[in-house]
Amino acid sequence: MYADLIQLLMEKHGYSIEKAMEILYNSDTFSRLQDANTGLYYQSSGYVYSFLNNELCLCDYKI
Repeated sequence: MYADLIQLLMEKHGYSIEKAMEILYNSDTFSRLQDANTGLYYQSSGYVYSFLNNELCLCDYKI
């Protein structure tokens, strides 16, 4: 799952692998993936990416 999300960040936003990892691991989406109660880990990478991408858009995250 994490590798897929990092790959999607790199492909869709042009981030380096290091930046993509930093963004993912510091995101609220990552925290939710770690929480078994959310059930988010059992969803598809594309579905989880939509949450991560929305979070990035709301935060207006820049490199």
